[in-house]
Amino acid sequence: MSAGRRVWKSPDVLSLDAWLTREIERLSTVTKLPRLLTPAEDWLLWRQCTAEATTGLDLVNRGALSEGLRRSSALAAEFDIDTRKIGGARGAEPTLLRDVHRALDERCRALGAASLSALAGALTPGAHAGPAAQAGVAAQADVVGGPMRFEGFLKLTPRMSAIADARGALHSVARARTTPRALLAADEWQELESIAQWCAERIARQPDARILLVVPGAPGTRERLATLIRQAVDPRRWLGTAADDRRSVAAGPHPQSTDSLVAVEGGKPLITVPAIQHALSTLLWLSGTRGEFQEVSEWLRAPYGPLERAGSRGRLDLWLRDLGRMRLSLHELAAVMRDAPPECSESARELQAQFAVASQTLSTGAASPRDWSQRFREVLNAFGWPGDRPRGSADQQNVVRFHELLDEFGQLAAASRSMTRDQAVQCLADLAARTAFQPADDDPSVTISPILAAPVVQYDALWVAGLHSEAFPQPVQPDPFLPLGAQVAKGIPAASAAGRLAEAQALLQAWRASTDELVLSTAVRSEDLELLPSPLLRPWLDAGAGRQRVSAWLPTRLHREGWLETLDDSKGVDWPASRALPAGTRSFELQNLCPFRAYAELRLGSTPLDDPEPGVEATSRGILLHAALSRLWSGFRDSRSLFGTFEPILDATIADCVEEAAKETFEPGTLTSLSVRRECRRATRLIRELLALERERAPFQVQSTEHDTKLHIAGAVARMRIDRIDVLENGGRAILDYKSGRRATADWYGDRPSHPQLLAYLAALGDDVIAMATVHVNAREVRFEGIAESRELLPNVRGVEPPPNAEDARSAWEIRRAEWLLRLEALAKAFLSGNALIDPKPGACEHCHVSSVCRISDRGSNDLGA
Repeated sequence: MSAGRRVWKSPDVLSLDAWLTREIERLSTVTKLPRLLTPAEDWLLWRQCTAEATTGLDLVNRGALSEGLRRSSALAAEFDIDTRKIGGARGAEPTLLRDVHRALDERCRALGAASLSALAGALTPGAHAGPAAQAGVAAQADVVGGPMRFEGFLKLTPRMSAIADARGALHSVARARTTPRALLAADEWQELESIAQWCAERIARQPDARILLVVPGAPGTRERLATLIRQAVDPRRWLGTAADDRRSVAAGPHPQSTDSLVAVEGGKPLITVPAIQHALSTLLWLSGTRGEFQEVSEWLRAPYGPLERAGSRGRLDLWLRDLGRMRLSLHELAAVMRDAPPECSESARELQAQFAVASQTLSTGAASPRDWSQRFREVLNAFGWPGDRPRGSADQQNVVRFHELLDEFGQLAAASRSMTRDQAVQCLADLAARTAFQPADDDPSVTISPILAAPVVQYDALWVAGLHSEAFPQPVQPDPFLPLGAQVAKGIPAASAAGRLAEAQALLQAWRASTDELVLSTAVRSEDLELLPSPLLRPWLDAGAGRQRVSAWLPTRLHREGWLETLDDSKGVDWPASRALPAGTRSFELQNLCPFRAYAELRLGSTPLDDPEPGVEATSRGILLHAALSRLWSGFRDSRSLFGTFEPILDATIADCVEEAAKETFEPGTLTSLSVRRECRRATRLIRELLALERERAPFQVQSTEHDTKLHIAGAVARMRIDRIDVLENGGRAILDYKSGRRATADWYGDRPSHPQLLAYLAALGDDVIAMATVHVNAREVRFEGIAESRELLPNVRGVEPPPNAEDARSAWEIRRAEWLLRLEALAKAFLSGNALIDPKPGACEHCHVSSVCRISDRGSNDLGA
């Protein structure tokens, strides 16, 4: 194009396996060859033969074993190692490969087919033996095809050399044309930061540059690097603030968006794609497998079908949660749809119709993979998969690739005449797990590769990371299923230290030949592990490459001048003073735990969804206990009545109160269930323990239970219901709040007291309250926990402590009461003003359901007071 040419002959660029497949198909048109197995057939036959050969062995994963044997067979074919001649003790790994390979050859002959490795010898002269001879293929040299060239290979294997000689193919090792620059980073994070900054500077100088980054290791490292590069090259666009045509200084004139700037090679297994996960779950559960409720709930709420409307999915999900089913199959889900409430009836009927069609289509019994493939398509169509919502390019490519996978699964009909439904679903899932796919994207400026390999094309710049002494040269890793002597004799690089060293030297040569700018780097520390640079970097380290220094303070390392935008999101909308607080005393409780949680839960509606749990859920357990105690004390009214009641009558009274409370708490049809009856017996026992504790108190009178009142404070109005108010023998009143959950240690004197709801009750009832406590009634313990004017007022309740160095003439209770009122006023003012600061009380995050949206993980430990 630079020369002004408008038309030219494009080279045909193929992977080695793709080229071999094409050439074998061409050759089969002019000579008789066995049918070429599809990749899926080859995979299935290896699994079947491995399973047969290891029937008597106790193995964890035969599928992984078959994959290892298949790779070993391919390696043997590449290096001309005859697996038929492998000997050794029975049960040894090489012997297992030989036996499985023989079984595979017999299955292939019965099918009139052969694998790609077996037929590759047909492309070489007759002198070439090995796998091609095993398949009974006559060598052919006069095949069609034009000039060819091998690129990206450090050294040709014997099989490739034979093909190259037969075709006159070119394979030359380019001469080094650049001197590398070596860099030692303080740690792995600093190494990634350096790469990102280098990419930004390189693209700023040359906007159309093509850069290759070789970063071996975990996939997460490459994803993190891609994000760092997007931030470094164009921070404004990455933050989503570049709606106009302005560019940051760092980005320069580069026209690409950050989405197409970087591409990470490798792809992901299809089974990890959400839409395909949903399709496979549909087939799995429709075949009768039962899933955990959370899994079925996610399937129902997913935007890939069966219900397109989000509101319909949400209403059905909420109704199912109320049913309390722990596990469900799709057949069971369809059955319960008959009892759906009116607001969900339309969606329920739609689901039932889809289930009916899908169940009839899927059917049972055995069928060929081709039949199962067609049935799977029809089932997914019945459920509307993958939905009608707009899909991006990547999503559409994933869907298309899954349909291709269904076709590949159907082609297994020759290798497996018949499968049961469960076998077919599992086989399709296994195929999806082993099939990696990466959707095509825009032409990226930066490509990140995980493989230490020779580049196929020329790049403007190249950076290879992670070159420490334990990774480069790569460790010796001989194949476990091939004789070590044969591997060394055939020159397999991974089989010997000399082979790995030669491979590493060839890699350095290839990298130096493929770019004008080459950087080689390694970190000198990985967490607490010291790393040494590869000895092969020594020539360039001696030339002056130094170790980068980096601050150990995390905020300094994370700071990027001009790249971060500070937003004040700690202030929400004011709460109207004319309206009562949205959840009574819970408004104070959540504001005290964390202002952001109070705002998210009570203002934005970010409440947790109830999950089904075995037995009686915790909320119903607490309601039953409160209702039974309210009925009990409405009858007794004071401690004298309690003390004067005989034990048998007391037990009967407790049982009657629990029975009446259960009728109010549970649905009529569930009262006779084992879980409800068990819960009633539990409540009866706990109340009996509580009354034994109450009998240790000084005389008292129960003034009211479930007392409704209002609190006006700092311009806020809070409606509240107090569980119980007692009048004490010597005057004054006590506030009691029942708790059925686990007890936590209370703090009454800090800036954020443990029970602000009790402080609100105290403020609402007046000055004559001289004691307040939570009454914990659960299987672990039955006890009072609180604070009082003096310690003898309530069982095990401490007396109030005066402030240090207090000189006030008032009593300690009066002083503390004034402090509590000030703290309660501060909480009310903060809620009214919309204070949504992320400021959790210690331990508050452990049981918080909004931590995923509050971004607390973005804050440093110093900010949180840890």
